[in-house]
Amino acid sequence: MIRNWIKTGAAEAMCRTGLDRLAGSLSGAKGCPLIIGYHRVVEDFAYSAKTSIPSMLVSLGMLERHLDWIGQRFRFISLDEVGARLEGRDGRQDPVAAVTFDDGYRDFYDHALPLLKRKGIPAAVFVVTDLVGAKRVQIHDKLYLLLARRFKPDHGAKTPYQATRALLEGLAQTEIEAVIQTMESEAPIPEDTFRPFYSLTWEMLDEIRRAGMTIGSHTQTHVLMTKESGQRVTEETAGSRKEIEERLGTSVQHFAYPSGIFNTATVDAVAAAGYRFGYTTCTHRDARRPLLTAPRTLLWENSCRDSHGLFSGSILNCQIHRAFELLSGCRQSHCRPGE
Repeated sequence: MIRNWIKTGAAEAMCRTGLDRLAGSLSGAKGCPLIIGYHRVVEDFAYSAKTSIPSMLVSLGMLERHLDWIGQRFRFISLDEVGARLEGRDGRQDPVAAVTFDDGYRDFYDHALPLLKRKGIPAAVFVVTDLVGAKRVQIHDKLYLLLARRFKPDHGAKTPYQATRALLEGLAQTEIEAVIQTMESEAPIPEDTFRPFYSLTWEMLDEIRRAGMTIGSHTQTHVLMTKESGQRVTEETAGSRKEIEERLGTSVQHFAYPSGIFNTATVDAVAAAGYRFGYTTCTHRDARRPLLTAPRTLLWENSCRDSHGLFSGSILNCQIHRAFELLSGCRQSHCRPGE
């Protein structure tokens, strides 16, 4: 509560004084179009948060509030148009914004797509190809569900989310799968529990593409690329691009790093796989390949709520200018191991 009150007061003060824009001018995002990222879009945030990682959720109503506020200040453009700006092929200086959705959850089709079509807003969906049309779920969703059911604060992790993140960022994917298998054998989760987490089908993706949305890659299995071998990273990046292009008959130019985590080796792999543009979740840019490390601002249900629990334009303004990140800096290491 106190933290929320401080955040609300700080946002209002920064917006009044222009410090929010100053912070934005000092960040690595300076000169880049605004790119917003979301994950799941749900009808009822409180209900979905009982079984989902809360920070991956935004309700349809809150999403509309975000888009309306941004749309009054920015012109929405597609990722291809973002690419033109990044490459300097579009010399206009008007403020523009692009909207993206990670992981390819089916609720994008159910909830976000009708809203975007009604408002005439282009968007991009980054899909995990091995899960498209499958009755399997993202590894982070299953791990969180299992941990939340048996969680006891330990080893510095105060919440199931912190424990989930620690495992995801500390282990290779095969090791995480072994942890999941052990927990499932001890306390299996009913299959119906996983239905809200299902991914889009190829038929849905084709309809989404025909509606004017961009389909990009998010690897084959949502692997955290910095924890894997070079061969695995190559397979994940090149394989996902190839499958999308073959299934949908479209060129895939855009790639989003799972969890926004990358280093120089993974950026090189994305370049070798043939992508022209890559998107992260921090302001660090690879000086050699800035087009493959474009920053995004990830938002969720509570990221722009004030101390009264209401939507705050001041807080959203500070979020998109990354004013809150100026002091915290980047928590990631973006170098190759040993560099």
